[in-house]
Amino acid sequence: MMNHNLPKQIGDYNKSRMMSLLRERGPTTRMALSRHLGISPTAVTRSISSMLNNGIIRECGSEESDMGRKPVLIELCNDFCYILGADIVGGTIKTVLADLMGVIIKYNEEPFRHTENARSFMKQLIDALRKIINETGIPREKIRTAVLGTPGIFDPEKGKSQFTFFLDGWDDVDIRAEIHNEFSIETIIENDITLDLVGESWMGVGRDYENILYYKLGQGLGARIVIENRLLRGEHNLAGEVGYMLPGEPFPKNVNYEVLICNEALVKKYCELNGKEKAAGLSDLCRLAYDGDTAARAAVDFALEHFVMVLLNSTIVVDPRIIVLGGDACNFREKEIAFLKQKMDRYLPHTPKIITSKLSNKACLFGAIKTGLDRATERIAEIW
Repeated sequence: MMNHNLPKQIGDYNKSRMMSLLRERGPTTRMALSRHLGISPTAVTRSISSMLNNGIIRECGSEESDMGRKPVLIELCNDFCYILGADIVGGTIKTVLADLMGVIIKYNEEPFRHTENARSFMKQLIDALRKIINETGIPREKIRTAVLGTPGIFDPEKGKSQFTFFLDGWDDVDIRAEIHNEFSIETIIENDITLDLVGESWMGVGRDYENILYYKLGQGLGARIVIENRLLRGEHNLAGEVGYMLPGEPFPKNVNYEVLICNEALVKKYCELNGKEKAAGLSDLCRLAYDGDTAARAAVDFALEHFVMVLLNSTIVVDPRIIVLGGDACNFREKEIAFLKQKMDRYLPHTPKIITSKLSNKACLFGAIKTGLDRATERIAEIW
């Protein structure tokens, strides 16, 4: 049976690819678009005309040429629409607004106000999103997509997170509906570690790699995986939840690696070792260890001894080109990285390159921007 929608689908796909290339390369000629994307000049001209007429792109001068008429350059209209991003991990609410080129227009960060109630926290989040919108003065109708990074695994059918230990009652909040109802903006909810990896692959140390294993260690422990430039999710979106791995003896059966080496456990370990300084987690312990605090050094070494077992077991399954360390593990220096690599070299036939995140605690926001841009580009191509 003939698919009468096929020409439109092809046209939408071509427009989406053109916008992505313009975002990546900046001003480009029609002929360059045709050449780089393998699309006929006629198809490029047709899509360009539609996007010019609707204000999605614009002509912006011409390319230097020694022969004949100078080719006209095309660029995205960066203010055609905007992306709203948020990250609620790490004791702060981080929000960001970016334009259609992915350029950050405004960034805010504010601490959680203490609450035991998920409803109360949701109000804090809504207030933070409203604040950044109001401060930029951008009309809400120009904000195409909102993307939120949250702990846990989001269930799109129920509209809620699950397996979250972030805040009591958080799994019962329909986060997507709350944000959409308040701002009338299409909203995407995604796991924070997934967005970390998306951001790191887009603007961080993962840009030049197709096979990446990303770990986030801090309040909890998790990983995410890219193989041949494809994000692996698994049957239940649980691919990479390495915190559930069991260390075995001599630890109790209900202790997994997340419980063993999360921030809370490491601070407790530091206190047991007679540590005297104030420490909130691995970041503080690393700083204290570098300053000569022997209890902090012992706590960090304890974390490394167990963390490397997680790296060993998951690396041999995934076989990545690089391992990227995020969260509080960004604070590992040459000594810690050397320990991890030496231990892995002893047991693995090939040890991946181990590097710390370039984007650090902003990785999730960059992932939110990239996810929002991809969705906005898709929707723009469909509508216009």
